[in-house]
Order: sequence, then C-alpha cells, then structure tokens
Amino acid sequence: MTLSPYYLVLALLLPLFAAPSMAEQSYLQPKLKFCVEDTEFPPFNYFKRIDGAKGQSSGYDIDLLKLVFEPSGIQYEVIALPWRRCLKEVSEGIIDGVMSASLSPQRAKDYLHSDAYYYLNPSYFYLRSDFPDGLEIQALSELETHGNICGIKGFNYINFGWVNLTRLYEINEIAHLPTMLQKKRCRFFLARKETLAGTLALNHLYRFERLLGRSTVPNLKPEPFHMLISRKSSSAELINKLFNEKVKQLTLSGELEKLLDHHLHELRLNAKNND
Repeated sequence: MTLSPYYLVLALLLPLFAAPSMAEQSYLQPKLKFCVEDTEFPPFNYFKRIDGAKGQSSGYDIDLLKLVFEPSGIQYEVIALPWRRCLKEVSEGIIDGVMSASLSPQRAKDYLHSDAYYYLNPSYFYLRSDFPDGLEIQALSELETHGNICGIKGFNYINFGWVNLTRLYEINEIAHLPTMLQKKRCRFFLARKETLAGTLALNHLYRFERLLGRSTVPNLKPEPFHMLISRKSSSAELINKLFNEKVKQLTLSGELEKLLDHHLHELRLNAKNND
C-alpha cells in the first residue's frame, strides 16, 4: 500500500515529538550550581590540605551531590563562597542550591528546602579557666549574665534558642572563635559541637581541645540540616525530588552513615598527614 503524501509527512515528523530519552534530557538540562561555605564546615565540606595549603573541596556534601546527580547524567559544579553570599545568590537564582543549611521561618519562606539529611547538636563553649566547675544553664539567655557571646556572620542561631542576633558578636570564621575567648572579646561562643571538632583538627588548633569547656544547649533536639534550593531555579523541583529520593535510599541502606564515617576518618588522616 502506498502512503499518501499527508501520512508520509506525518510519519517523518512523529519522531520529532517523541519524549526525549534520559540521555537527551540530561543534555538539555542546564548545568546546575551548588554552593558550600568557604570557611569550611567539616566533615560536611572542607578543603583537602596539600603540604598545608588548601586544595580541592571535599566532604560529605560533595560526595552526596555526586551520588545524587551523576547517575542521572546531570552536569553540576560546586563552588565555595562566603556564607552570606551563598545564601544571597541562591535567593537570586544565580546558584541553584546551598548545602548544609539549618532552617528558620524566614529561610523556609525564601527557599525550597530538602528533607533533613543529617543532624547536629547546638552547643556553647567557654574557657575552662573561666569556669573550672563547668557552667550548666536552663536557657541560653542566661549566658548573657556572664559576658559577651560570639557567633558567625550569617549563621542561623534560632535553633539554638537564640533570637536576638543584635547582641551576638559576629566574626567571619569558625576557626577564630576560640581565639576570641583568649582575647577576652567574648566569654562564650555558639557552635555545633561536631563541626567545631573538625575545624580544630583541620587548623591544628589542638591546644583548644583541653582549654575549652562545652555543653549542649539544654532542652533542644538535635538540629536538622538541609539543602536550600532557589525558588527561581528552573530545576528546583527536579533537584528536590532527586535529592530526597537518594537521601532516603542511602539512609535505608546504611550508606549515608558509612559516608559520614568515611569523612570523619579522612578528616583525622588529613590533619595527621599535615602536622
């Protein structure tokens, strides 16, 4: 049977309207951009040291992004920026997402957010010489009666129970917080205990391990951390879907816990090799 010219043209055009394959979708997908804190948040993101100098970005966040997007053939890049700039450029749609962010009511409004993919313990630190018997409190606000409190610019401390940021002495780098106590600029600083330990190791600040006292903030649950995703990103829903699915899968298989243990080991090894 001979096809009429009409059906012949239709047969030739049909492939053009077929759904693109996964490979074609990946090719059409714009290259994604993700941002991490440039002053480091180990073991979640940090720079490998080579002869003491900072090298490429490494960490739990970096490997997790690889596990999420590489199987789908989606191209992406990770850049390290000051925290406030990270948040600003994600909000503006210049960057698609930022890793290792805690939530606040304002952030929940400004960004889409992934499911939580790890939890940390909000803590307060002080010099043991200032409080030889330790310092136990019922609420974080009690610290103000003893002296100034330090924190990091742009960090969210609402989950610590601290809402009055105007009374927080803010600096730029986590590694400098212990020095602020020695210089008497502050009597306390706020930090997540897990990331501070990694920061001290990376920066060879071992002396502070015996000088610092620490307590977790009372009456608080561990603090969840998320990826914040730009509401202006054309890939926002795709990013959130793929990320949440992979985190759930890796959690159920136990691989996410193994990934964290791997980077805790790498962090200790990295610090030891550069001593």
